[in-house]
Amino acid sequence: MPELTFTLRPRPPFRLDLTVWALRRRAHNVVDRFDDGVWRRVLVVGKSAVGIAVTQTRTGSRPEIEVRTSAARPQALKADVSAIVTRMLGLDRDLSSFYKLARGDTRLRELADRLRGMKPVRYATVFEAFANAVACQLVSLSAGMHVLNRIAEAFGVRGEAAEMRSFPPAAAIAHSNPDALRALGLSRQKGEYLIGLAQMAIDPKDLDFASIAPLADDDAIARLSKIRGVGRWTAEYVMLRGFGRINIFPGDDVGGRNKLFEWLGVDGAPTYDGVAAMLERWHPYGGLIYLHLIVNSVAGGGHVAA
Repeated sequence: MPELTFTLRPRPPFRLDLTVWALRRRAHNVVDRFDDGVWRRVLVVGKSAVGIAVTQTRTGSRPEIEVRTSAARPQALKADVSAIVTRMLGLDRDLSSFYKLARGDTRLRELADRLRGMKPVRYATVFEAFANAVACQLVSLSAGMHVLNRIAEAFGVRGEAAEMRSFPPAAAIAHSNPDALRALGLSRQKGEYLIGLAQMAIDPKDLDFASIAPLADDDAIARLSKIRGVGRWTAEYVMLRGFGRINIFPGDDVGGRNKLFEWLGVDGAPTYDGVAAMLERWHPYGGLIYLHLIVNSVAGGGHVAA
């Protein structure tokens, strides 16, 4: 398989390991792999499967990453792959205002310093964000990840490495059926939700929910909430992890709320309104804090050095 290697230059500060773990979240994620400092994934660009292997080659004030691609026509796909990697890893996001805010707040400064260089990540597509949300509705993240792995193995596109597959393209799910998804661990109702979302994602009049991207937060959440199977948590989760709205902390996320309360040393039962009140002093970075708390938990488990 032909290969092409090129360099991307993130806005500093940047750490690939911390950023990729915001994508991975769990060690048993088979779509986004991170071993020996290399992030590996299979991307679907048009009708082509592209294997990528990304390594950080320079740190400090001028960070660089090396992207090695394997595809039938890697040069023709370079611009698309570069755009996807840049979006997924938040390479062009300027977080200087966030770090300035953190310097004036003891609690946030400790977290931001520990995970300095972690960028706000997004999934490769908005549909992938929806799929992650649907799989994890009312179940633990670990359980949801096992279901997502099985869906990827069944519907993902095979990469050059036989053991790796892409996250399933929306078209593959759109032409599936609830029974097939149920066999992989989704309830029949969730399977129906996911197929409906996939069918919307491939609508040529609104590919991958592009019409929502320019909307203000409240309008976008209102639009998303009208979709069958999409409640407030799913809408907010997709706004953060699909559209990159780093101001949005999914306030109904039980795991996220628990991590927030633990980080702040607060007792009591977390509520949606309580979370919003706690995060007000760090506006507009609630979603970025949510991602920091995920990686902080992973770092505490010994998966990354922080």
